[in-house]
Amino acid sequence: MSDQYRRAQADPEEIIKAARRRARAASSRRRSLVGDADAPAFDGNLAVQPAPVETPVEVPDAPAAPQRETVVIPRTETAERPAAKPAPEPVEVPRPAFVGGIVGLVVAGIVGLLLLNTVINEDAYHLQELRTQANELDQSEQALADELTHLNSPNNLEAEASRFGMVHPEKVTFLYLPGGETVEMPWNED
Repeated sequence: MSDQYRRAQADPEEIIKAARRRARAASSRRRSLVGDADAPAFDGNLAVQPAPVETPVEVPDAPAAPQRETVVIPRTETAERPAAKPAPEPVEVPRPAFVGGIVGLVVAGIVGLLLLNTVINEDAYHLQELRTQANELDQSEQALADELTHLNSPNNLEAEASRFGMVHPEKVTFLYLPGGETVEMPWNED
């Protein structure tokens, strides 16, 4: 079992102290109910010790026991609370004006929401138009690329060259650049 699930252990000395306090409180209550003469009398929140009864007992060699004095602790004066301020008078608003104000707020809120919705939808329509236009431009670009590929094909170039009066050469010259050497070869129609 992990430490996080363990219950806290009570200190045995604290348990004993608490039990002694409860026993003293019960004893005090019992003495006040029974009327024990040696028990202190309680007056409100003050404990008053009874004055000891003097009995003439003479003990020649024993030291005299110290006499207890009854100490009365005066009650402390509590500061008086300042007088509470009365609640302000409620402000009376004419009922039709209040209802009209609330209805006006609701109507203004609804109109504001409708305007906001219209602006958002207008932007959505504009976005849709732009996407449609982009698709059309992509299609026309693809068509132009296809046409350019067709015009650059070897068969088409040969047909256009013969239309302009171009003929096949008898010899083809190749130039090799690193040495500047030229090589002539006969034209091959393949």
